[in-house]
Amino acid sequence: MAGLQDIRRRIRSVKNTQQVTKAMKMISAVKLRKSQERLVALRPYAGKLLEVVRRVVGRIKGNPEIVPGPAAQAFLAPREETRIRVVLVASDKGLCGGFNANIFKAAQAFLAESTSQIIQMDLVGKRAADWARKRKLPAGRTYVNLNMTGFERAVMEISEEAAGQYRDGEIDALYVIYNYFNSPVAQTPTVFRLFPMEVERRAEERDVLEVAHLLEPGPNEVLETLLPRFVETELLRTLLESSASEHGARMAAMDKASNNAGDMIAKLTLTMNKIRQASITNQIIEIVSGANA
Repeated sequence: MAGLQDIRRRIRSVKNTQQVTKAMKMISAVKLRKSQERLVALRPYAGKLLEVVRRVVGRIKGNPEIVPGPAAQAFLAPREETRIRVVLVASDKGLCGGFNANIFKAAQAFLAESTSQIIQMDLVGKRAADWARKRKLPAGRTYVNLNMTGFERAVMEISEEAAGQYRDGEIDALYVIYNYFNSPVAQTPTVFRLFPMEVERRAEERDVLEVAHLLEPGPNEVLETLLPRFVETELLRTLLESSASEHGARMAAMDKASNNAGDMIAKLTLTMNKIRQASITNQIIEIVSGANA
């Protein structure tokens, strides 16, 4: 059995670890609040933009006199997906529970089920770069230690290059694999086809009365302007979803680690008290035995 000094040393070590995990939890909570604020502000804009694009595409599709432009052709007649580009979003650091493991499982399942050739895989996060390198995947752009101020640069680079590749016939679709933010303790690994987008709406959405909008100079011109903005907005949203999910997962993991450290300290303290009590009892017995002798 360990002695009192060993147990006291273990208690000090666990207390130091608990201080670190509590500090990491507080840092993650601050970062989560910032990411969540930007995400909550962006979601309504992204949803309304998607609605406008769908209505413009519906206007083009419902009017036989309008000749679809290049953007409308991409939406109305998607090509067969033989070559695709994938954006994998993970974290730079660990200690965030199953955040990275879950997204890599989703990516592995997607790669196993997909029959398309991956022309390029863009990697956001050091863990994503390490995962792709071990599997010798065709890595494209890599973003490591990317904070929220650098999201716009990554979004512009990926969206412009991917749109050009689609127009030139180099790729047939652009996918994003990321963690969707439900709450600080719940994230959902998601595989999302960003381009070409899904234009068919659900039945409950079709039943909503739509207002006829005046489109100037024309539906094709409006769609050509909205398409780049839509791709950039959706890609930015996925990065913010992943950022909020990462900080929420790390905050939950550090909170659980702090609680486990507290439980361990309590158990070690109880063991230490039992050893001290047994030692005192033995000393009393020795004193009484000596007096009786």
